[in-house]
This record gives sequence, C-alpha cells and structure tokens, in this order.
Amino acid sequence: MNEQMHLSSAVEPALASSGDERLEKRLELAYEQENAHSFGPRLISRRSLMWMIGGLLSTSAVGAGYARFVEPAHVQIDSVTLAIAGLPASCAGKRIAQISDIHIGAYFQPEDAAAAIQRVNQLDVDLLMLTGDFVTVRERDRSRRSELRTQALMSLVEPLRLAQMPMVAVSGNHDHWGGVDPVVRMLNEAGVHLLRNEAMPIDDGLWLAGVEDVWGGRPDLGAALRDAPAGATTLLMSHSPDYFDNVIQRNAPIAVQFSGHTHGGQVRLPRPTPGPDGLFSYALIVPEYGKRYPIGLRRVGERIVYTNRGLGSWPIPYRFNCPPEITVFTLQQA
Repeated sequence: MNEQMHLSSAVEPALASSGDERLEKRLELAYEQENAHSFGPRLISRRSLMWMIGGLLSTSAVGAGYARFVEPAHVQIDSVTLAIAGLPASCAGKRIAQISDIHIGAYFQPEDAAAAIQRVNQLDVDLLMLTGDFVTVRERDRSRRSELRTQALMSLVEPLRLAQMPMVAVSGNHDHWGGVDPVVRMLNEAGVHLLRNEAMPIDDGLWLAGVEDVWGGRPDLGAALRDAPAGATTLLMSHSPDYFDNVIQRNAPIAVQFSGHTHGGQVRLPRPTPGPDGLFSYALIVPEYGKRYPIGLRRVGERIVYTNRGLGSWPIPYRFNCPPEITVFTLQQA
C-alpha cells in the first residue's frame, strides 16, 4: 500500500488517486503549480522569496559575484563518521559517498557533473549514492520543456559513466514532476541502479533501501524493506528528509536515512546560538518535506538522518554560507 505522510496534505490527492492518468496529469502540471504563486495576489511563493533574497545579495557587487559565481562553484567535501549500533564488524570502515540535487539543465552543467564525479573517484569510496533531483529546466512552454529536459538528462550519461565505483540512486520530486521514465532511462544508460521501493545488499549483513519521493512519487517503505533480512543493518535513501518522521513513526528497522532536497536552504544567515543542527546559521526558507531536517546530521534515538546540501541550485543560482557538497560517510560500530 502506498504511504501518505501526515507532514502536509499538499500531495495526498495525487498519491491517493487510483488513476495513473490523473496522477500523471498532476505531475505534468507541477512546474506550473510550483510557480503559480509568483503571480498571485495573496502569498509570496518560495520561488519569489528566493529571488528576493537573490536581489538583496545583488545590491552589493562583491556579494552578488560571490553568491552567484564563487560559492556555487566551490564544492565542499564533508567527511562524516556514522557510529551505527549493530553494524557488522566486517562493515566497519566502509566508505560511502553521497551526491544530491544535481539539477542539470538549470544552472549546473555536464562539465560540472563530470568534475564532481572525478572528485569522488579520488575519495576511495566503496559506493556512490545519488539522492535525486537530477534535472530541472527553465522553460514555461510544456512541449519545449519536455524536449529540453530530455536533452539535459542525456547530457548526464557520460559524466556519470566516469564513476569508478557502483552507483545507486533514488528519484526526487523534480524527477517525478516532469515524468520519471526519461530519468529511469538515463540512469540505466549511465549504469546506475535505481531503487524504487526496494532494497539491495551492499555487504555482508548490510542493506541499502530506497523509496520514491513523497512529493510526486509513491513511496512504500514496507515494499522497500521486504527483502532485507531480519537482523541486517539497513540504510535508507529518501530524497525528502522529512520522510524520516515516517520511519520513526513506523519504528522501521532503519539505522541511517540519507536525503537531499533542501540544498541546505542555499542562503543561510548567521545566528548567535546554534540551531538543532548545531550550526550558527539558519535558512530563511526551505521547501516542503524539508522543514524538519533541512541540513546536516541529526540523531533521533538510535537513528540518524543526514541531509546533503546538494550540488546544483534552484530556483535561484545563488548560494551564501551554504556551499554545494559531496559527502563521504565512514561506517563504524557504535
């Protein structure tokens, strides 16, 4: 049975629909829905507010140049050690990399993706996780947008083929909104294993599960965990970090969830005291399904969720105090 999170009712009609045709129509219109409030009389949309932030940054030539060209190009390697209860001794020291939110076709180019993959090749990791939102294009005309989207997706094939380690992916909301089939074809051609509510073993006693994104897909945690044996240590890939609350509510046997989606907020302002994430900064705005765990590592009981800041940028090309990220996780026994 498809799950419906209680975090928001925004996508429940689409997820609950029994007709695939109705769902597909809603996904085709999602680009317009995302931008609809930009012209509305009552509310400022996330997209509009982000552009307002970009405008404020642009009031200073130095600030504008830094936020537009310097920080978005400064991909940071973050190393994180994960102490996991019950991790098999043979898996201690295993290294896994994560890339998220490439958004090819917007402000991120194939050569940027190739450079990121080449950097991962130098990190001595056993596996690369790709946590969704592979493509986004800036085009209002629907037919033209579909054409540009397919072209952008196929431009990712060769950069991803540069990877010298196995790659595993899940879909993001932008992947579903424009139709997920071209994304599936691209990943298949690039040699990436896409997990759609399923799991796979990645070492003795260690499994990796993946669910479709809650914002446009049909996540099914039960199906994703069906093949993982009892007693195994199971990791989960979910594009939207707030899906972690669903994991907790269901007491699912998940040790760590890896997510993206929020870009860390892209623009983060200083604060005098650390927030729940331990950072002395905060994001003015983050997207739906990313408000609870917007950035970095959080531990709830024995479970961990990590939200990667992503490589690309959307809806504005600015980053401030929130550089793009490649994460390298080292697994250890707790």
